[in-house]
Amino acid sequence: MDNFKYKALFKAISEQTDLPDNAEIADLGCKDATFLLAFQEAFPDIIKSAVGVDITDKWFKDVEYKKPIKLKVMNCGKKLKFADNTFDFVFTKDMFECVTDKELLVSEIHRILKPGGTVISVNCDWDSVTYNGENKELITKAVHAYAATKQPWMDDLDSWIGRRMYGFFNKSKLFESSVSVFNVVETEYTEGKFGYDLSMDIAWLYKENTGALNKEEYDEFIENLKSSQKDGQYIFSKPYYIYKGIKK
Repeated sequence: MDNFKYKALFKAISEQTDLPDNAEIADLGCKDATFLLAFQEAFPDIIKSAVGVDITDKWFKDVEYKKPIKLKVMNCGKKLKFADNTFDFVFTKDMFECVTDKELLVSEIHRILKPGGTVISVNCDWDSVTYNGENKELITKAVHAYAATKQPWMDDLDSWIGRRMYGFFNKSKLFESSVSVFNVVETEYTEGKFGYDLSMDIAWLYKENTGALNKEEYDEFIENLKSSQKDGQYIFSKPYYIYKGIKK
């Protein structure tokens, strides 16, 4: 886990994770099972079974995993194909914003959790992501455009999902709720960092002709970040809201 990009974030999550012996856990929207593998490594003698589900299996083929991990294709926007009271712990990361019926998902998580089970839902608040650079208006435009433009595989999009997650769960009255914030802060614009990787992802706005950002604007955005790094003024921050709920 030493080279794990999300090491610090996972530490903040794992410190709030209480698993019983022979725990049965699930990761909804697991993508390439990054966090499921991290949980397996962090709690090797406790986890009895670990199920990761995603809407497609395209991320699964390169995953190196073994028992107790299983990966399944499942649409988390619909009724989950698990029995009542199946899991001690349910985890989600950056998935809720893609689901249209968030109330259904909250109730389904409650249904598949055992009595007293725990859900931890981690979500970036995309409209709160910040870069420093000279062209304030352009940087703001690029970040907001990425946060607010729905990608083809998404059923829904909510760029405020981080700040709203507590409310979605708490208003259901199905959980004892708490929330904390872990903020990624970087002062280097280099490959492999959160800020660098996000700036590369933002390129899809012009590559897919979304109309939200053109190539000239994107190129200037990148030059702003490079100049900020060169001048010693670069900073990037990305807030992750960590919601924790205990099933009532």
